Amino acid sequence: MRKYFIHLLPTAGLLFSANQVLAQWQTQNGNLYVNPPTKVGIGLSNPNRNLDIHSTSDTYLRVSSLGGASLGSLKASIELRRTASNGTTNTWSINNENHFRIRHDGDLMFALDPDVARLGINLDNPVEFTIYGKNVTKSGNSAVNGALRLHSKVGNNIHMLALDGNQIESSDPLYLNNDSDKDVLLVNGGGKVKVGTTDNEARFSIASESDMQLKLINPGTGGAAWRIGVANNTWSAGAGKLVFSKTASSDDATMVITPGGNVGIGLTNPSKTLQVNGTTSTKILEITGGADLAEHFDVIDAEIPMPGTVVSIDPEQPGKLRVAKRAYDPTVAGIVSGAGDVQPGMLMGQAGTLAGGQYPVALTGRVYCRVDAQYGAIRPGDLLTTSPTTGHAMKATDSGKARGAILGKAMTSLETGKGLVLVLVSLQ
Repeated sequence: MRKYFIHLLPTAGLLFSANQVLAQWQTQNGNLYVNPPTKVGIGLSNPNRNLDIHSTSDTYLRVSSLGGASLGSLKASIELRRTASNGTTNTWSINNENHFRIRHDGDLMFALDPDVARLGINLDNPVEFTIYGKNVTKSGNSAVNGALRLHSKVGNNIHMLALDGNQIESSDPLYLNNDSDKDVLLVNGGGKVKVGTTDNEARFSIASESDMQLKLINPGTGGAAWRIGVANNTWSAGAGKLVFSKTASSDDATMVITPGGNVGIGLTNPSKTLQVNGTTSTKILEITGGADLAEHFDVIDAEIPMPGTVVSIDPEQPGKLRVAKRAYDPTVAGIVSGAGDVQPGMLMGQAGTLAGGQYPVALTGRVYCRVDAQYGAIRPGDLLTTSPTTGHAMKATDSGKARGAILGKAMTSLETGKGLVLVLVSLQ
């Protein structure tokens, strides 16, 4: 065996003999090694690590590689390897490859570009500060993974914000501009905002089953809050309705719109296109869907009175009417509205009182009336009264009997037989 003699000078209190060095350091296949493992101290005599360097001035541990056509041709690296008893290994390396890189089992974990100081995590050759990671996912009530996770601790509470390239998840309410009056802008196309839904139809979509979907608040003096919501069948206002309310409850909604298009103001179950529970005030009311003023009456008769039927006051039933059956009846009340496709323009009544009823009876305006011309041909301008024909009117020819029994004036003709005549109702 070839022997080596090493002369070590005392430095910083260290003194080794050649025999002591050769007792541990050996060669094999041209390699120098030490066995059993020992601790080497540089600048101190009691090293705590396999290599322990100590100095009272600037201290460097340098690993250099020399050669290659460019700085990236070769690596200057430190490799950290962990091997389990079963032979499984795990290796991390810190590399100078012109770029600074950290690798795990050869896979890039971290890169820093020296030319533009751009950082990449899980990305080689970054063109900006870039982090590649996993998507944020849910595990029970917790958010896991993410490319970036931020934590803050307030007392014993830890708040977490997880981000990936497409999603932000927070363990607590997420605030934007909580302490700032700056705007949050969605511009240059803006995209679509979705809250509680993936619906892609509208620019702004909110979904909630139990709460009002929108609350508008004015916190200033005299301000208020209004809620707008779309109800389902668990809401007291009724399923499918658009609800406007001053409170979070739907049963006291100020206004609702039903799926069928009925609007209710002051009530939640409108049965008409517009139904108001309260007083309505307007300067001009233009009615285009009907031509007479009618009121609700109950008509007491064996048969259902058809539209156009002449009716009279029933003296034995307060507030109710009966079908007219005699000529020149002074108790004549009007004509059942709706004949000839002419509907009531205004319909009045008070439910639950003697001023309510089932049938609309025209008291003024234009309405088609059932007329019997056997008592005289009808021409425009003729006065009409009740006739002996049940529910029919006739031409008034006896001015004495006609007083108090006039229905109105004919506006169309009927020469013979029975038919409909348009009447301008004017009881007198």
